[in-house]
Amino acid sequence: MYKERFEQSNDHRWKLVSVAFLCFFALIAGGCGQTNYEHTKTYSHDGYMGYSNSNPNMPGRYMSLNYEADGNMVEQVLKPINGIERTQVYFNGTDMHVNLQVNKNLSDAEVEQLWEKAQSVVQSNMPRYHVHVETKR
Repeated sequence: MYKERFEQSNDHRWKLVSVAFLCFFALIAGGCGQTNYEHTKTYSHDGYMGYSNSNPNMPGRYMSLNYEADGNMVEQVLKPINGIERTQVYFNGTDMHVNLQVNKNLSDAEVEQLWEKAQSVVQSNMPRYHVHVETKR
């Protein structure tokens, strides 16, 4: 009688241990799986590692999309400078050449000042180009 009770108790114990082991294994296996998949976000390909998307005031690819728009921008920033009669802009890859026809009444010192001002204004507004400004009368 005691032997039967012991065997039943031992059988019951093994069943309890195996159920506990299966539950533990199911919890471990379920914890390793990911239920919600999050895709890792990358920087946008704008040349500024995504900063143009987070700071819309930063000049970026949306400001000028082609050489024509860049040329128009150069003419716009040079308009306020007195003494320039005509502007011609052409591009060669990353080089921007700006030819300025200046007023014939300007002295050599004034033409030099105008060249320096035009060079700095265009270079600061178009940092992606190597700017070459030439003045002619």
